[in-house]
Amino acid sequence: MERKFIRISEKVADFMRDSDRDRSPDQFNNLALEVFEYQYRTIKPYRRLCEHKNKTPETVRDWTEIPAVPADAFKHFTLFAGQPDQIAKTFRSSGTTDARNSSKSFFSDTGIELMNRSVIANAARMLFPDDRRTRILALAPNPEIAPHMIMVHGMNQMIGQFGDEGSRFCIGAQGLDLKSLLDELQQCEKHAIAVTLMGSSFGFVHLFDAMEEQGLRLALPDGSRLMDAGGYKGRSRELERAEFVKWACALLGLLPKRVVNLLGMTELASQIYDGAIARSVRGAASAMTMKEPPHWVRTRILDPTTLEFGDLREIREAHCPGLLRHLDLANVERPMVVQSDDIGVGCEIEEGFGFEILRRASGSEPRGCSLSVEEFSRSRPDSTLSVSL
Repeated sequence: MERKFIRISEKVADFMRDSDRDRSPDQFNNLALEVFEYQYRTIKPYRRLCEHKNKTPETVRDWTEIPAVPADAFKHFTLFAGQPDQIAKTFRSSGTTDARNSSKSFFSDTGIELMNRSVIANAARMLFPDDRRTRILALAPNPEIAPHMIMVHGMNQMIGQFGDEGSRFCIGAQGLDLKSLLDELQQCEKHAIAVTLMGSSFGFVHLFDAMEEQGLRLALPDGSRLMDAGGYKGRSRELERAEFVKWACALLGLLPKRVVNLLGMTELASQIYDGAIARSVRGAASAMTMKEPPHWVRTRILDPTTLEFGDLREIREAHCPGLLRHLDLANVERPMVVQSDDIGVGCEIEEGFGFEILRRASGSEPRGCSLSVEEFSRSRPDSTLSVSL
């Protein structure tokens, strides 16, 4: 099956490169069905789920019929199409109450290459649509320190593709050297070096708290931007998205359209960005909180109170809340349809479909980029700030 996996991965990579493919539903559907058949044949726990639902390659005719795997299943099952000796990298979710019970995603070398293509293609479209290299400063540890964090892997790809020679990760074994980071930001301000700050959402909250304590305000140069991943619900307090954007703009001198949030899941190879920067470059009306899936990803809003033919009913009304379900073609060697615990609303936008995340479902375990501060960072007095990853 390895040759078939490589062939399908090449098809997905070609699909990613062609931005016009999202205007061809048949091409997307045919490729999704081909990936589904491959996963049905090679991932045993997934095949058992499909058979239980009477959803097989012989009965499924549309991508919306492909069975989803709950995100929690990645904690309990080995959901990988290859053999154990083909696993080149394992990513684990962070922020769970029990680190031993985290979600795990397994990647072969070919799977890593496909994910890297997804990361770069989507970042070029949504975070760097102006095709400008910037000083990327990541409020995260480097991949050598945190090899299990999928967010760190993605940031490393972006630093290599879009960062200038001074770009770097800002967290070492001892945590974040706050003084060094602020000194560098002030030098970038002085010498008109455009900056891209990226990190976990609540990690920025800790940084902003420190800037407030020091009475420090920056005016980052034109072309600067901020990308935060995750949400704003910490163990100490919660913060609304609009409040976060306002705060970031006041402290860093950024325009609101230059502050974007990223949805990333350990269970998926692709990420989904807010469309603020991309839409401003295209001259479209701003949609500050709407996330725009790339053309190789489909997100649906499902009604958690319904069961129709063994599955949840899709919500088609705009701004009506439901559970988010994602199909990611780049997940060739793991189940590509993942049912999340996120509650959101969707609507049609000029370029297709957009959605906004409202909150996690009641009773869901806290997890993700913004809740792992205690699990990784080490704090030291004065110059060091512990942040979330």
